Amino acid sequence: MRLFIAINFPPEPVAAFVRAQDALRRASPSASFSRRENLHLTLAFLGEQPSARVPDIREAMAAARFRPFSLSFDRAGRFRREEGDVCYLSCAESPPLLAVQRRLARGLTERGFALEDRRFVPHLTLARRVQLPPGFELSSILERPIDAPARALSLMLSERRAGRLVYTELHHT
Repeated sequence: MRLFIAINFPPEPVAAFVRAQDALRRASPSASFSRRENLHLTLAFLGEQPSARVPDIREAMAAARFRPFSLSFDRAGRFRREEGDVCYLSCAESPPLLAVQRRLARGLTERGFALEDRRFVPHLTLARRVQLPPGFELSSILERPIDAPARALSLMLSERRAGRLVYTELHHT
């Protein structure tokens, strides 16, 4: 099972994320865009895990003591890649987000999970393999900040079905 823990968002902010994607699509139509139902903010990527580890993951999620808070996605950015950039929306600094991610990471590592060894950069991936035209201002895809409630942590299963990436929520807390 390929697993990750994320924050999923309700329809209203997702619609605003899609509007940002649409603006990006006009600038880079050949990019690979995240599907609407797959838009999320990853807190921990777990990779391939046996189903027997799910109870340990659920324990770590409970130990993270999640309490709802709000995020404000207020800027667009990109991770430069040779094959094309990964474009994303990032949120304003959020102490509650950083605290829950730290507690979650600690709970997972205490239970023997190996997490990526890099600094947590909260972002919502809009598209991969983006080739922007010269002079394009990435900030132009965001009309205004997008307020999005963080209501729960979700354990997500990632799998390919008929060539499409499908995320399924297995548990939330």
